[in-house]
Amino acid sequence: MLKRFVGTRTLDVSDIPAYMNELDSLEDVYFGKKPVSEKEKIKFRGLYEYCWVMKPPAKPSIHAPYNLLAFLAKMAPKECPDEFIADKLQSYGYLQKNQQIDADLKKRVEYAFNWIGDFEEIKETPTNLTSEEKKAVAELVQVLATEEDPDKIQNAIFNAAKINGLQPRDFFKTLYTILMGAPQGPRLGPYVLAMGKQNVIAALQRALSKS
Repeated sequence: MLKRFVGTRTLDVSDIPAYMNELDSLEDVYFGKKPVSEKEKIKFRGLYEYCWVMKPPAKPSIHAPYNLLAFLAKMAPKECPDEFIADKLQSYGYLQKNQQIDADLKKRVEYAFNWIGDFEEIKETPTNLTSEEKKAVAELVQVLATEEDPDKIQNAIFNAAKINGLQPRDFFKTLYTILMGAPQGPRLGPYVLAMGKQNVIAALQRALSKS
């Protein structure tokens, strides 16, 4: 949005999860946590500073995929949402053991609550799928159309992987990447139902069409 006309992009509030993850990626480059070429470093550092109107933070923030935060926001009990989300983020490795949610992450959680309230949808991460992965994802979509049991959905993911010659752990990683923009997360069976089957199906179908 801030670049000269040739480099601009169309923005949409429904794509906020993707923008949040992109900003985290820029931050990793800015603070040296993500190695890139010297040319890209100059470009991405400048873009990160633009995003912060030339006043970037002094230290990096805690990163958690936006779709994951949205899921946790939806599942969190109303009486203790911060404790619930902190516990889950610790178990997924985004927070250290006994580490609590800081002010910046608390803001992100509030944004995620707003997102769920306003949109309640999934923005998939573009992923290059192999032919075997495409077949497995397509088969999983067919199962999701009729299945309501989280354990059976979990088993269906294992079966789709095995039938198509994929290692289940690798296929789970692919699905997490598509649905959350990260290689790990909560059990996918309950996640599918919590986020809405049609939302998940639509995200997987878009991933198939874009791959």
